[in-house]
Amino acid sequence: MYDVDAIAGEPLLLDPLRHSVESGAVPRYLRSAKIKLTARCNLKCVMCRFGRGLSLPELDEAAFSRILGELAEAGCRKVHFSGGEVLARNDTERLVGRASHLGMKATLTTNLTLLTPDRAKALLRGRPSSISTSLDGATPKTHDAVRGIPGSFKKTVRALERLATLRERRGLRTRLRVNFTILRKNYRDYPALVAVAAAAGATEVHPMPVDDSTDRTGHRLSRRLIDEYNERIAPLVLEARRAAGFSTDDQLVYPFGRGRTHEKESAAGNYAGGYYHRHLCYAPYTHLFVAWDGKVYLCCMTNGKIEPLGDLSVQSVGEVFRGERFQAMRRQMERQRLPSCHRCDMFLEENRTLDAALKRLPIAAPALHATAR
Repeated sequence: MYDVDAIAGEPLLLDPLRHSVESGAVPRYLRSAKIKLTARCNLKCVMCRFGRGLSLPELDEAAFSRILGELAEAGCRKVHFSGGEVLARNDTERLVGRASHLGMKATLTTNLTLLTPDRAKALLRGRPSSISTSLDGATPKTHDAVRGIPGSFKKTVRALERLATLRERRGLRTRLRVNFTILRKNYRDYPALVAVAAAAGATEVHPMPVDDSTDRTGHRLSRRLIDEYNERIAPLVLEARRAAGFSTDDQLVYPFGRGRTHEKESAAGNYAGGYYHRHLCYAPYTHLFVAWDGKVYLCCMTNGKIEPLGDLSVQSVGEVFRGERFQAMRRQMERQRLPSCHRCDMFLEENRTLDAALKRLPIAAPALHATAR
């Protein structure tokens, strides 16, 4: 979600949201979208289904350009591009520039290993607000073992340094974020990884506990390892983040939460800490997710886990976001959350902000807080 503080602080925006939830009315505005441009990837990460020969039909540049125009017309303020690996396409830089030109905040996630000097310059010409990459270890040995391709650590760090240098030369404010997927084999690297990222020019490091609903491969940290992390590693993370000038917000230092309830939920892969047992997620009222073939879902967590809510290869953004399938899914989620909701920690703070703001509105909204399992 995006623009949450603005929505929470402006009754003219907040009241329509409450009305949509309470009455089942079609949401009045769309604020953000995530577009997975491709399922192709040049790496073979141990926790990911991409990068193993998966090459599915994807929309062409003209189709995605049209979709971006429709998003802007619908009031969308932010678009995030991801994959697969977005740089496996040769039009990503132009699509980023198109989103920026339309007045939307453009962000993307890329492993950076395909970022040549020319592509780095072209990408920054599109004025992305933020570029996220991944370092899954503080050393080549650990990172490359996770990413499945030797030499990937070196390529990612070099490209990150290149972007940081270009950003400074051009006087841009593009944020460079490093995502750290936390697995059993790398969680002790977190403090050292913060220093590596800062030295390469990153402006933030974001920990991401591995999303594995079944954990058949044993990547997710056990309760014992989470206890070890919170007791031994987290204080070192806090110290490293302070030294790097990064945020020391609790969720960035303690991504598994603190206390028995949160730690137990995280050990089961439910990183929302039980929040959605009692609270609604407002993402379906302000956000949508577009897959590489134009199929639309609620969010990235529901991609391929539910029936598509529309198809932008043959429909418009407005037809899908305000359509009956999307409306039916909103009604369903008010009654009962999806399993993927409990595994998601992406919108927790945004949902807490909106929930608190809705409670402060003059007219009570009991339907917002009905218990759902």
